[in-house]
Amino acid sequence: MVIKMFIITIPLKHIIPDSAEPVDLSVIPEQDAIKLIKKSYGFLSSAVDVSIQNGIAFIRLQEQRAEKVSDALKSFQKGIRDAQHGSYDKAIKNFEKVIVVIPQHVDARRNLAMAHLEKGNISKAKELLHECIKIDPTNVWSFVLLGNIATKHERMFDVAAFYYEKGLSINPDDNLLLNNFAALCMEMGNINQARELFEKALKIDPGYPNTYFGLALLHRFTNSPETALKTLEQLFIQQLSTDIRSASVYKNARDLYLEICAELANKESQTLMNEIMARKMSLEVTTGHPISIEMDDSLEYISAVSQMAWKHNRDEHRIRYRMRSEAMTPHLVAHEMEHIILEHEARQSARNKFFITTAKTREYAINSIADHITRLQRQGYSEESISNTILKLTDGLSNQIFNCPIDMVVEQNIYNKYPDLRHSQFVSLYQMQLEALQTFTNQAIKKLTPPSYFVPV
Repeated sequence: MVIKMFIITIPLKHIIPDSAEPVDLSVIPEQDAIKLIKKSYGFLSSAVDVSIQNGIAFIRLQEQRAEKVSDALKSFQKGIRDAQHGSYDKAIKNFEKVIVVIPQHVDARRNLAMAHLEKGNISKAKELLHECIKIDPTNVWSFVLLGNIATKHERMFDVAAFYYEKGLSINPDDNLLLNNFAALCMEMGNINQARELFEKALKIDPGYPNTYFGLALLHRFTNSPETALKTLEQLFIQQLSTDIRSASVYKNARDLYLEICAELANKESQTLMNEIMARKMSLEVTTGHPISIEMDDSLEYISAVSQMAWKHNRDEHRIRYRMRSEAMTPHLVAHEMEHIILEHEARQSARNKFFITTAKTREYAINSIADHITRLQRQGYSEESISNTILKLTDGLSNQIFNCPIDMVVEQNIYNKYPDLRHSQFVSLYQMQLEALQTFTNQAIKKLTPPSYFVPV
């Protein structure tokens, strides 16, 4: 019977039996070195055979039968898929199946460490990663992960730098390593080195979301908010990563984008309002009517409204807005001014039309939701409350049908014509979208609203 063996060959100078008490195995008696190696590599098998020739350690393991190896490799692929979908408990079980059969499988052991890391088992992850380095001292990703642990969980920056630099000495073009080392340099205050590492990483892999986010943070830290926003915008146009572990990066990137826009919009608010007032004067000449702009906190369901002089038989156009925030105000006013511009242009070309409903169309709308009205009656709502609610909902829906397409044109015009307003525009639209979403998902409102009013998306 022939017993097949798997052999790991490692130079003695690369073997560290105990990181707490490093020993140079090449200068101690051979039998002592073999004893330390067997102890250090005992995690692979209880029957590890070790020999040394010309400064090289030969570590022999008994191989498993081919069918067991095949099943183990299938478990490895399952573990990878489980980890990508965030099923870390399943991933751990599959990776453990692999290393029982193929203990020298570095990728399985490292991915097992990553799964434990995701679950917060830091000590176990470190143990597995040190084992990976013992099996393969050139395994860059294990150095990356050890550096990450030292940075994020232990706050031992010098130790992290050691692991990252060790990894870079093996592969100076590893994108993940460059990115993580850059983040560490930024945290340590080595800004120029961080920038160089991030930019090199981006050239190697322009699709990795963490690099964009890290570089954006650096630009913000160095008081370059506009550059930070452009960097984040480059991230947002990249193909979305399918790795669930990138989800938090995208969320943090969106939060950072909003935060920077809000800061800039607040800072620019007064300047923007001065520019809007200058545009107002020009528009007054163009339309032949003065424009009054007033704050009106009595507005209940809307943030701003414009009233055209020719619709209300007045000598002036009126813009009223509710004070939401300094950041939002320039956009709210500019939005209503753009409505005046659009109507004026439509009137000049004899294409301005009114949007109306009639008693017949309102009756048709109400009849179309008769089943829902009956349901509300059965639930005990009074006729008056049902009537008021349905009329408000129907009027609101009519206004949305009319305003939504025009508002989209208005917002596109603002974006294209007034780049200085983009920070205010983003913050304002985000806040209104957030409020609309809260209304849309409010269960009490949803219960009263006819199902046909909810358009599936």
